[in-house]
Order: sequence, then structure tokens, then C-alpha cells
Amino acid sequence: MQIDIRGKINEKRLSFNNTLLPLFEAIVNSIQAIEEDSATSTGIIEIDIIRSAQKIIEFGKTDILPDIVDFQIKDNGVGFNEKNYESFNFAHSTYKFNKGGKGIGRFTWLRAFGKAEIESRYFEDGSWHLRQFNFEPTKIGIEKHKIENVNGTAERYTIVKLKELKEEYKKWCNNNADDIALKIIEHCFVYFLNKDCPRILINDLGKKIVVNDLFNLFTKGKVKTKPLFIRDNSFKLNLVNLYSNKLDNKIHYCANTREVLDDKISIDIPELDNFLFDNEGKPFSIAIYVEGDFLDRNVNDERTAITFSKGEIDFPEQTTQEELRKAITENIYSEFTEQIEQLSIKRVAKVKEFVNQHPRYKQLLKYKANELKRIPSTLSDEKMELELFKIQQSLELEVKKEASAILKFIDSEGDREKFNLDHQELYHKIIEVGNSKLSEYVIHRKLVLSLFQKLLNEKATEKAVHNLIFPLQTLSDEIGFEDHNLWMIDDKLAYHKYLASDKRFKKIEPANSTSNERPDIIVFNRPFAFSNDSKPYESIVLIEFKRPMRDDYSDDENPIQQINRYAREIIEGEARDKHEREFDFRKNTPIYAYIICDLTKKLKAYAKDSGFRSLPSGDGFFFFNDNYNMYVEIMSFDKILNDSRERNRVLFDKLNIG
Repeated sequence: MQIDIRGKINEKRLSFNNTLLPLFEAIVNSIQAIEEDSATSTGIIEIDIIRSAQKIIEFGKTDILPDIVDFQIKDNGVGFNEKNYESFNFAHSTYKFNKGGKGIGRFTWLRAFGKAEIESRYFEDGSWHLRQFNFEPTKIGIEKHKIENVNGTAERYTIVKLKELKEEYKKWCNNNADDIALKIIEHCFVYFLNKDCPRILINDLGKKIVVNDLFNLFTKGKVKTKPLFIRDNSFKLNLVNLYSNKLDNKIHYCANTREVLDDKISIDIPELDNFLFDNEGKPFSIAIYVEGDFLDRNVNDERTAITFSKGEIDFPEQTTQEELRKAITENIYSEFTEQIEQLSIKRVAKVKEFVNQHPRYKQLLKYKANELKRIPSTLSDEKMELELFKIQQSLELEVKKEASAILKFIDSEGDREKFNLDHQELYHKIIEVGNSKLSEYVIHRKLVLSLFQKLLNEKATEKAVHNLIFPLQTLSDEIGFEDHNLWMIDDKLAYHKYLASDKRFKKIEPANSTSNERPDIIVFNRPFAFSNDSKPYESIVLIEFKRPMRDDYSDDENPIQQINRYAREIIEGEARDKHEREFDFRKNTPIYAYIICDLTKKLKAYAKDSGFRSLPSGDGFFFFNDNYNMYVEIMSFDKILNDSRERNRVLFDKLNIG
């Protein structure tokens, strides 16, 4: 049976995150060639990175690394003798089965590269030979094969040139030689643990990296080996202190001495989303390389995935990835207990500090302590709040479910008494969850009133005062419930149907007016409950702000005249709903108007001349205009501030912020 090499290459796609896998396969082939009995005792592997010359010419910048186009891997292993060449010609060859060879690693070369060029000089049957051939995505795969004898003693070497990295893989290929060296260490870590590991060099733009030295620098010899048993499966753990400036903290699952996939340790030990520190105060990551027959047996042909058991375990030779990971992280915790607990203290302290500034999350410290420990310590305040909000939502849902389940059984006074005795903890939980949200809301109100006081003291502009109560140039659909402060005037104003702030009448849908008049705030309250449709409104509210201490009103232009014009525009205009359908404005629809200003001498005169009466408190005026069915109240800024404080005083006192 013959194999169409082109079809074999096309049957699977190399994932972009495995772009360097062809390089790793070539390096492992070199290591295994050096390990063969007939190979030289001192193994050397040299990797040349070939970059695009065109990009250098195009950009002419030395600080921009040109794209990698080729890799050249040279070793002094046994070479492509007849047995090795024959094995190369067979897909799924069993020649390297005892070394975990699948016989298809070379096919990954042509999934990311256009072709591979191979040149090998080796000693066989008493003489030296030079073999050259290309491996290309054709039907037979082997192209331009030739072999010749060479005279005399010669250097033994094999060169594999991975040529023409495909465009779609270039942007996924690590472009920095140091990063590539680190990736080689990760993939071939088990080989580096062997004292006979070949010396691996990387040459790039005149720079030479000895990967073995980098391995020693990163690990500082701090590698500990431990056994691990899960039922009938035995594993070997290599626990490594990795002294690199790149955060790792991963479990690397290896099959046939090569890394296949990894897991973040922080999944089970959330503290390990950051560096640990050794006794000298130097930061390091934890890297765990796990080996075992189970992993070797269950790795796929391309060594890009391991098939773990799923769900319930039925047989002793089965293992799930989750239970293996958890068993490994237990070993990690016992090995690094002190450092991890120090990180945990810092993490919890950061969360507590944030919660102290946002008391709505305070109850999470009591009811969701474990979830809080999982919040990464490196998060910004914005992302921290997002994580806390998610946990808060889960707690609120939990409380609702618990309360609903219990309340279903309360049918009598006796049941309620039993509830009070048996479910005190749930009762306190409900209270705490509700109070925490209320606390932040009350603190917000206190801060808003303090800011309002400051604006008045500084004689701020009308715009500043307006913006504090409701943002300018906005509609109610654009503003969230907590993004305005209409409660300062009247708590009921927060529950409206439609509100327009600083919008011209002709831009306000319900009014359907052509007027350029622009009320500060106009509110259309909910429709009548007994109405057959949603067209008539229950009431309309007008709010007009004036600059603090303003006293330059004229007879033709004062807030009382303005409010009357606005009312007339509403009543006489052709009102429409949001679907542009006309409806009759009910003549008895009440209008409530608030003029918010300082009670200057001139304003008091206008109020009295217009028939307004003084409020009992003496800090405002009121009037009912029969012509427009409109109640008008002139309120001083001080009245707004004082009334708001009084309405919220009991809440402020409860939080000791009065």
C-alpha cells in the first residue's frame, strides 16, 4: 500500500499556536540521532534563524526584526544512513517506536513550511556518504534524491532546512530568538534534565544563544523530582523553580519526553498568578513537567493533544485531566506552602482594601471568602470591581433561591416562629446582602450633597448644578438609574416614563413641537393605569434651574414667564407618542413645575407680583395656575439641600456619616 504524501499533509491543519512544532520535531530528531550508539559522544545541534532580507531593505530599521522565513537545523548525529532514510520514507514508521516515535512528525514540517531540504554526510559500510534530497508536498514527497561517496575522513553532519514559512504562520511565529530558546526549553525540558543532553545553539543576526546555558540560568539547578500515583497510573513530576522574567506557573504535560499541552496552576491555586520569591528575595515561577506511561499511551500522532478520561472513572487505568491537575497542585501547595500563603495574605488584603472603599461588597468577605481568594492580585480597580460584581450577583441569586425555598412553607404563625428559630442565619444573610447595597447608595447620596454644597459656596454655573442633578443634553433612555440625582428634588422623579434634559421642544418626541424653546428638564410620567393604551400621561414635570445668586431677571424674561411658556407649548402642541401617532393631551393632566434658584430680591418681587404664596418654611413660594392645571413651586438651593439631608438623615445616621 502506498501513501499520497500531499494527501497526508492536507488531512490535518497545524494550529497557529503550534507554529514552532516543526522546529521542535526537527530538534528532537537531531537529539535522537545523536543518542544512537554509532553517534559521536559530544552532541551539538546548531539552529540558524533565516530572516527576510526584503523586509530589511524595505524598512531599513535595525530595531525592527525582519520576519523569520527559514530555520536551519544542523547536528552531528548518526545521519541519514540506509535504515534512517528507509524509515523516513514510511509514514507511521515503527523504527523509533521505543523512543516514542510516531513516524509522522516530519509531516508537520510541510504544514507550516513550503518544503524541507535535507543534506546528510554519514559513515556506513566502511566509507563516507553524502545524501541529499528534498521533502515537498508532492504525491511521493521525496524529490531530487541523490547519494554519492566522498573520499577520506570527513565531518559527520545532517542539515535540515525548513524553507519558506507560510504567510499565515509568520505572524504567529515567535520572532525573538530568546523567546524561541525558551520555547525549545519548554518543549524539550525532559531532555535538558539529562546530563548527556546535546549542546543546542541558536544563531540569529550575529547573536549566539546557548540554550543549555539559558536552561541552567533559568533553573539554577533547582529541579526536584517526585512520584505521583493515581490508581494504577504512575507519574513523575519535575518541580522547577524557573528564574525567568516571563511569568510561567504552569503544568506541562509531556508525552514521549516532549511537552504536549499545559495548564495554568492558578486554576486551582489562584495565588499563583504571580511570581513567588525565594529566600534571597529573587522572583521565580513554578513549572511542573509531568511524565508517565498514561500520557505516552494517550497522546495523538501529532503530539498536540492527550486524550484524558471524561466523567466518572470506571477502570483503574483511567485518569481525568482535572484529577491529575488537582493531584499535582496539592504537591505544589505542600512544596511551596509558605510562599503561597504569603501571596494569599497580600491578595486578600488588596481585596479588603477595595471592599472598604466599596461597601456594597462588604458581605462577600463573610459569605464568599473562597471566591474572593480566586480574584487575581494583578487586576486593575476596574477589573477588580467587575469580578466582585459577578460574585455579588451569584450571592444575591443564592439568597433569593434560599429565601424562596423557605418562604414557601410559611403558612401560619407557628411556621413563622419556627422560621425565626431555625433560619436566623438566612435572615441575617438576607439583611446583610441588602444592607451592603444600600450602604453604598447612601454614601453616594452623602457625597452628592457635599458636592452640591460646594457648588453653591463657589457660586457655580447653572450648567454645573444642572449636570449634577441630571446630565445635560441627554434623554432618560441614555442614563442609568444610578447615573442621575433627581432624588434631590423628589424621589418619585426617578420613576418616570420619558425625560429630556436640555433638549429643544422640537427634539422631544412626546411634545411634537417646532419650538426652539429648551426646558432644562421635562418629565412625562407613567401613563394612566386605566387607559386603554399607552398614550395619555399621568402627569408632566417641568424643572428650571437658575444660576446661584443670579438677580438680573427682566420683566419679559424670568423663570415664571419661562415656565408658563413651556406649559403653553405642551398643551397647545400636537402631542405624539414615540411611534409618531397623535394623541389628545388630556386637559386635566396635571403639570408640576419646579423653579430652582436663589431667592434674590428681584425674584421674590416677581413671585409676589404673580400671586405666589410663601412656603411655610419661608424658603420658597408656591402657586396653582388654573389656566394650565399647573402647580408651580419656587425652591431655593438651600431648601433642596436641607430637605434632601433631612429625608436621608436616618440613613446617614445608621452609617455614622451624618
